[in-house]
Amino acid sequence: MPDIDSRLTHVTALRREGRHAEALPLLQQVFAAAGQALNPARSNHFIPMLEWKFLADAYAPAYAALQVERDAQIRLLLSGEHDFGRHDSSVTQASDAFGRTSRFSIIAAMNDTLGDAHSTADLFARLDASTPELALQYAWQALPAVVAAGNFALADRYRCPAPLGHLDTVNALAASQPLFPAPGTAPRLAAELMNLVKDVRIAAAVLHGQGQAIEAEALCAALLAGLANEAMRALAQRELDAPGSITAEIVKRQMDEETQA
Repeated sequence: MPDIDSRLTHVTALRREGRHAEALPLLQQVFAAAGQALNPARSNHFIPMLEWKFLADAYAPAYAALQVERDAQIRLLLSGEHDFGRHDSSVTQASDAFGRTSRFSIIAAMNDTLGDAHSTADLFARLDASTPELALQYAWQALPAVVAAGNFALADRYRCPAPLGHLDTVNALAASQPLFPAPGTAPRLAAELMNLVKDVRIAAAVLHGQGQAIEAEALCAALLAGLANEAMRALAQRELDAPGSITAEIVKRQMDEETQA
């Protein structure tokens, strides 16, 4: 799809000019082409999805069109087309490819934009009933939505059974890695901390939902008490209170440093 970049540039320009009705059909074409790409790179779907979010925020028909596309993706997944794009192991992947992208991840991202966690939870429940091996693969993405939907019994079966199991690993990494690395450097410690907090947050939410509030509070307290330093504890608390805080803080600091540089 050699023209995908030029079309996306045009979509962005149209959106910024307020020509939303012209931008939407072109964006739909770009996304449809991404779904047919051979060994698609991450940018094939990530950038169009991000552009669709911007457009939906400004133009209600784009929101409705995204709902229609989400439903189409769900039908494809349930029909057995589990990967986004076409794949051929004999053909070299693009340089920014990170393996195959699951169609479930595309659907979950769409539902994040649509604010429709129940759709993700419902789809996950259907996969749990029909193809639990797939549900197991997608659980890490689905669990926040499953918890938000109040399906604590389902979440309990797929959540991490030892949510503090990686605490020692995170603390060991803290001895050699900065929490906020320089721009262009992978935030390994922050990523590991975020995963640890997510496991604890999901487990605590399940415990709360099952009437075990004392156990949930004790789990969160154990996480905070067990972290190696105050900076990590403060960031973990923020992430517990508002998921996404760690990512937002890293992005903000890197942008600030790049601006100063």
